[in-house]
Amino acid sequence: MSNELDIVDIHTHLWPAEWGADGTRRISAGLAETVLKKIVDPASLIGEFSSAGVSLAVLSTTIESLFGMENATDPAVIARVNDWLAGLVKAHPERLVALATIDPFSGEVAAQEAERALGELGLAGLVVDSYRDGKFIGDPVARPALAVAARFGKPVFVHPVNAPQADLLIAGAGKLGNSLGRGLMNGVAFLSVLENGLLDEFPDLNFVFATLGLGAVVQAARGGAYSRQNRAAGHKPNIYFDTMGDDPSIIAILVEFFGAERVLAGTDWPILPALSRERLTESLTAAGLDAQSQSLVAGGNARRLLGHPGQ
Repeated sequence: MSNELDIVDIHTHLWPAEWGADGTRRISAGLAETVLKKIVDPASLIGEFSSAGVSLAVLSTTIESLFGMENATDPAVIARVNDWLAGLVKAHPERLVALATIDPFSGEVAAQEAERALGELGLAGLVVDSYRDGKFIGDPVARPALAVAARFGKPVFVHPVNAPQADLLIAGAGKLGNSLGRGLMNGVAFLSVLENGLLDEFPDLNFVFATLGLGAVVQAARGGAYSRQNRAAGHKPNIYFDTMGDDPSIIAILVEFFGAERVLAGTDWPILPALSRERLTESLTAAGLDAQSQSLVAGGNARRLLGHPGQ
């Protein structure tokens, strides 16, 4: 039996080719040209991940990437994107799974597409923007779509979005300032889940957040589900954070706070390169994880969430 890690990257992106071809729909104008070329090329992802030793990529195409933060969302376009994602998974079932794109802030419209995407198309979960139109994911308008995910037993990946007045953050600190702003929005979305009763309303629903929002744990640790007492007692809400890379110090913090059972390997590919099996193994070891915990973080947790059998 191989001792090599089975790696599942929970945080990867592809866009339909028409969203990257002529530049008119590139809402992420700050992305490098090499990234823009990769993000519309499934073969680039599959080839890079295969070479790096990554077993499975979990695809997301976010509402923000399709429509920006201010434009109206189009249900017909969202449906076509989900059809496209389902086609990619069908063509590469051993290499790819995909999360259905929905705009949860469209209420029952989102719920109808979630029903179709999780049921008819068989996609593995939902990806939702953390914020849109003045609302975070804990807002009641998002409940119908979340209820569908809960009924299907599928995870919800809450993805970062640009902060309001992102131009000020960029002026102050460049790209890192913008990333911090995106982390702020994801962190507030995390807190909105804790503060708006979603854990009680959907006790079996699994949420995934990007590590950009990790700063919110300072607030979460002040009480409630993540109080010191609850953490000491082993209380673990169904909330997961991805690693967004392989920095052992970040991994150690995540595992210490959330537990190895609630941490998922991820990159934000193609913003970050594929996880190298050798380097990830070294990083997980440097973070102090034993063999069982390494297996959980690398891929075991993600396969459990997604209902995708291991190797």
